[in-house]
Order: sequence, then C-alpha cells, then structure tokens
Amino acid sequence: MTKAVRDEFMRIKLTGQRNALTQEEKEKSDFSVIEYINLLLRNGKATDFKDKCFCLWNISDSYAMLRKPAELYKNHLKFAEYVSDGDKIYRFWPVSDCTQRFTLVSGGYENFWHNLYKVDVENTPVTNENYRIAYEAHRAALSVPSNLDIPYKHIEYYNEKFSEFVESSKSREEYSFYRLIFLSNQIKAFKRNDIYIEDMCAEFFDALGNEDTATIYAVGEWEYLNRLRSKRNQAVVGITAAINSLIDTGEKKRALELYNEAKKYGFPENTYVNKRIY
Repeated sequence: MTKAVRDEFMRIKLTGQRNALTQEEKEKSDFSVIEYINLLLRNGKATDFKDKCFCLWNISDSYAMLRKPAELYKNHLKFAEYVSDGDKIYRFWPVSDCTQRFTLVSGGYENFWHNLYKVDVENTPVTNENYRIAYEAHRAALSVPSNLDIPYKHIEYYNEKFSEFVESSKSREEYSFYRLIFLSNQIKAFKRNDIYIEDMCAEFFDALGNEDTATIYAVGEWEYLNRLRSKRNQAVVGITAAINSLIDTGEKKRALELYNEAKKYGFPENTYVNKRIY
C-alpha cells in the first residue's frame, strides 16, 4: 500500500482518538472509511492480494464499530472467500479481531465465526511468518463477553486451541506475553479465581518504563496484525487484560491493587478501567 493511501486512510480512521469523539462523529468516521475503501477498490488503487485484504478487513471493522452485524457478515463472507484463495499463511486474517467477532456474535453469527476459526486453526500451519497473527486469532476466540451468547462447547474449543498455541510458543520471545493473555482470558471465560495473575504481571513492570515503538502501518494491514509488539506494548496490553479479567470476575480489590502498583512503573491511566474499577 502506498504511503499516500495509508496516510489518507489513517486520517479518516482517526485511530486512537475515538474516546474523544461524540457518537455522531464516530459514525461519520466509520462511514467515511467504508466510502473511501470502496473507492480504492473501484478505482484500482488497491490491486494486490494484501491491499484488497486490508480493504475488506477495514470495511468489516467499520461495520463492527457501527454495530451493524448483517452488513459485517455480508462483507466478511467476501473477505473469507477471498483470503481462502490466497496463500495459507494469510488464513488467520478474517478471524484476527475481537470487535468484529463480538459484532458478528451479537447478530447471531457465532457459528459463522466459529467455523471460520475452526477451519483456519485445523488447516493452517503456524510458522515464523504468521504466528503473531495466529495469536491475534486465538485471543479473539477466547475473549468471552458476558453479554453474548456463546456455546460452552465453543469456549472449550477456543481454550484448547489457544492452550496448544501457547504451549508451542515456549521458544518464542513473546511467550510470556501470550501466556499472560491466555490466562487472563481463561479467568474471565471460566470464572477462575484460582489463578494468581499478579505475579505474571509483575514480570512486565520494568518494561513499562521503555520507549514505545511507533508503527508505520495502518490498522488492519498484514504487517500491523503480524507485527512484533514492543516490550512496552506487551506490558500495557497484558496488564490491562489481567486487570479487566479480575474486574469481570468480581475481584475488584485485586484489580485495583494491581492497577495502582503498575502505575508506579509507568502504566498509563486507562479510561475504561477507571470507569469500571472506582
């Protein structure tokens, strides 16, 4: 994707600024993204396989933000079909995002997402070239909001496959991060209060003082979803997941203690956590 196209997309997408916008402004931005990307597809600016996948992923993402499951489902059918015609390395792309999955499930499309994930997991070799986006897919699968109806047998399946992925990642540099996310998801999915996740979070405290690494890639690009996260990013994402999992299982005291301790090392104020924990 050319820099000009990427820059224009990121300007419209308003990445990282959504909390400061009104609902009307968010919806306007999401519809603008859909319009812009459809223009890219019509005028031939998005021509190769990865560019088209990026476009289809972001159309789905915008419909997810707009909470329009039927439109998301229709686009995601095209996305999954297009990806299935490409190299197997890319098969995790359509199941790499939590918000897209939650919106599909809310519209009654859990079986659709589950079947995409199942086919991908059971038929896609995880290699050095795609294991990071494979993690994104497993994390999305085992993210289980309490307000959504997800069959328990599906949750068990997601847990099994995420566990297998973490076990196979012991030699990889992100192993501790993957394990922290997996156990945070387990705490919420199975209401487990027997996992003392605070010790695992403490291993990441020193990394909170590191400089973060900016990415030149737009959300939804292959290189963005399959990137090496910085040590600070791993720390912030992992500790955030742990805090929210404790809140979700009624362990607010533990969550607050972890939150306050992490902030001593540079963990940022989190608006969502603040609303839930105080």
